[in-house]
Amino acid sequence: MRKLLMRIAACAAVAVTAGATLSVVAGTTADATIRVDTTKVRFPVAPDLWGIFFEDIDLSLDGGVYAEMVRNRSFEDGNGGKRELTLEYWNPVGQAECVLDKSRPLSDKNPHAVRVAGRKGDGIANEGYFGMGVHKGVPCKLSLALRAAPGSSVRSLDVSLEAYSKPLLATGRIEGLTEEWRTFELTLTPNGSDAQARLAFRLGEDGAIVMDCVSLFPSDAVAGKFRRDLVERLAALRPSFLRFPGGCWVEGERMKDAYRWKTTIGDKWERRTQWNIWKYWATNGVGYHEFLELCEVLGAKALFCINCGMSHKETVPMDKMDEFVQDALDAIEYANGPVNSTWGAKRAENGHPEPFNLGYLEIGNENGGKEYESRYALIANAVRAKYPEVKLVFDNWKATKRVEDPKDLRDDHFYFSPDHFMGALTHEYDTPKGDFGIFVGEYAVTEGTGRYGSLRGAIGEAAFMLGLERNQNQVRLAAYAPLFANAQHTTWTPNLIYPTTSGNFASPSWTVQKLFSENRGAEVLGVEVNTAKFRTATVSRRGRTEHEIETVQASAVRDADGAVIVKIVNCAEEPKTAALNLRGRAVRTVFTGPSSDAHNSPFAPDVLKETVAEAVLDGTPLSLPPLSLTILRMPIASHSTR
Repeated sequence: MRKLLMRIAACAAVAVTAGATLSVVAGTTADATIRVDTTKVRFPVAPDLWGIFFEDIDLSLDGGVYAEMVRNRSFEDGNGGKRELTLEYWNPVGQAECVLDKSRPLSDKNPHAVRVAGRKGDGIANEGYFGMGVHKGVPCKLSLALRAAPGSSVRSLDVSLEAYSKPLLATGRIEGLTEEWRTFELTLTPNGSDAQARLAFRLGEDGAIVMDCVSLFPSDAVAGKFRRDLVERLAALRPSFLRFPGGCWVEGERMKDAYRWKTTIGDKWERRTQWNIWKYWATNGVGYHEFLELCEVLGAKALFCINCGMSHKETVPMDKMDEFVQDALDAIEYANGPVNSTWGAKRAENGHPEPFNLGYLEIGNENGGKEYESRYALIANAVRAKYPEVKLVFDNWKATKRVEDPKDLRDDHFYFSPDHFMGALTHEYDTPKGDFGIFVGEYAVTEGTGRYGSLRGAIGEAAFMLGLERNQNQVRLAAYAPLFANAQHTTWTPNLIYPTTSGNFASPSWTVQKLFSENRGAEVLGVEVNTAKFRTATVSRRGRTEHEIETVQASAVRDADGAVIVKIVNCAEEPKTAALNLRGRAVRTVFTGPSSDAHNSPFAPDVLKETVAEAVLDGTPLSLPPLSLTILRMPIASHSTR
């Protein structure tokens, strides 16, 4: 792309027509006309507009971005949402007897281990998250705590990475076991690749061992923690901010399930494991500190969403809210405070002396009503008094349209059909909402689309995003939701990126998000579109809804280097044309597909991709494929007005 832009920029000067009269080649007609006024800057772009939202949903962390390959690694996972523990995801090898053991725990916070007894060659194996994806030549780093059971003669343990009906992928041996706990480390380098490998342990002698804290990470994990391929997917989005950790995960069903950041930092084996509202056990291996690290890796500002004393079914009394106010103040101190502060010192102790520079704090998630307003005020006033530089975000839920100061941004969420996004929502922010900025914290087409999204859903979102881009004087931040879902655990659909054991694939919406982020510009220009409208109707849980949709929609920005960027969406399911008042050479990027429900999948991960080519704008109407996003980037050497 960069070379193509340089080549076009070196061509003859491009003339940009800003006059009132649209000039097209004689004898041609178009379905729409688009007029970009390059002489008028409406306002600067919002520098943080396009970001990402990370909720721990559908194994997006464990089994997703978190590179840990062992599931139920400390034997603290329960039976569903109950605390009755099981050995789920562990299986006996040979005739081994495997039982939970509490006789001599490593710590009070990690009280359970597994006792494995049998003859030489018997043992236990872990299947990981629907199998372990290993790659030829990429070492895997194993660590675990072991001791021989009292009176046992076992002094060694054979370790292997193995796949079904194949020779062993990697082997190793641990020696020197005693009856005292000891941590062992071993590197296993696979001699082949397999998406369904497992990690197996076999007794070196007859007897019994006790095992705990079993962890296996690929050596290429980013920062030693994050799956490299998934971080690369995120980096391609060029996010300006990262909102974390949720979402409903922040609230929990009841207050005992609420996200409390102080239980997610420090030694990973001492962190709280907890039942996730999306129906799995969470290790909190990616806790508050690691989220801040991920922001740093991506070059994204941190937007922390903190519990405000409200869960789905319970609310903390106002006279018990001091703890939650202090949690907010301490979270900011942990992220931003000097090393001689209480929580800044803990950050340094956890390996990061430099501040993380948390920029935004959202108080609550999808909370509303008078109970929320009073708790928001309590936390917000305390934060503003101590940290005036941190921007405060309040929720728009259950008709909470505004709260009393202090406030900076309102968080709006939208989950609808493609028609709704193409229709009314494209003009949602054409009029001011209040004395605050807008953060569109969650949005996605969730109705009338498939498990892995669809082209029509993505184009519906693109039309909505044009409206956000045109109104950046009010809309300051926006993030699609949800970001990740393990392809074999999708309780919510669709999602942006789907990890698998062999890699990942993205929904069509991911490409739309990437293209908007790559083409942000520096100034918002005026744009007028004259187009026909069509009507549709959708039926959902809200009943039947009529929609009036503008067939062709557009936005325009100018980049810092003077290039004009025009984004055009064709909402129709048939080709259209548009006459544009710009002339000259351009880079033309088009995203479309073979059908409205086209999508990527585990078996066809690259069905939908954008195409990039040179184009000449000479007044001939542009061809707009059905359900398409077209982006024209025109490197400008000079401007002229006709």
